[in-house]
Amino acid sequence: MFFDYVVFGIVDNGVMLISAFFGLGLEKYLPKRFQVGLGAVIGAGLGNAFSDFMGGAVSLNWPLATGTGLGCLIALLAIPILHKIQKKMS
Repeated sequence: MFFDYVVFGIVDNGVMLISAFFGLGLEKYLPKRFQVGLGAVIGAGLGNAFSDFMGGAVSLNWPLATGTGLGCLIALLAIPILHKIQKKMS
């Protein structure tokens, strides 16, 4: 049972890390004002949403999968807001 949790952690964090690196490449397609390292943040957020969705899907708990995935995607809407706050504080 412990090994299952270790595998889950590797897959969960692995998806997030791969997505963060994917986001770095994605950054050049974002509007200029967001080309300040936010690609990795967006990539990691999308990877986390996908990873969390897959966690529920693997357990065949579709309400958990869709609800968690949707919640993660909604949270990504905070990125432009947090970016604006950060710029004002700098």
